[in-house]
Amino acid sequence: MASASVRFELGEYEWLAERHGVLFLGHTDLGMVEFLITSEALAEFISPDFEGIDSDTAIETYVEFESDIHRIARREFVSRLGGEPPILLTAADVSP
Repeated sequence: MASASVRFELGEYEWLAERHGVLFLGHTDLGMVEFLITSEALAEFISPDFEGIDSDTAIETYVEFESDIHRIARREFVSRLGGEPPILLTAADVSP
C-alpha cells in the first residue's frame, strides 16, 4: 500500500474564532496544507443532537478525537484531490 498523501502531527492546531473552528495542518511532499474543522462537525463527535459547541469544548473535543479527525481529513483530502486551503470539514463529513 502506498504511503499517505497527507500526514499529520498531533498537537498542530489552533482555534480560529473568526471561522468558529479548529485549524490544523497536514504535511504533503509539496508542503503544508491547512484544514479547518467546524465546531458543528466537532459537536458530531459528542452527540449528533448538538448543533454547535463553544470554543473550549471544541478544542477539548478536537484533542480527544484528533486521530479520528486526521483519518477523516486524509480521506477528504484524497477525495477532493487537494483543493483550495483550508480544506473544510463539516458535520456532513464526520457523520456516519
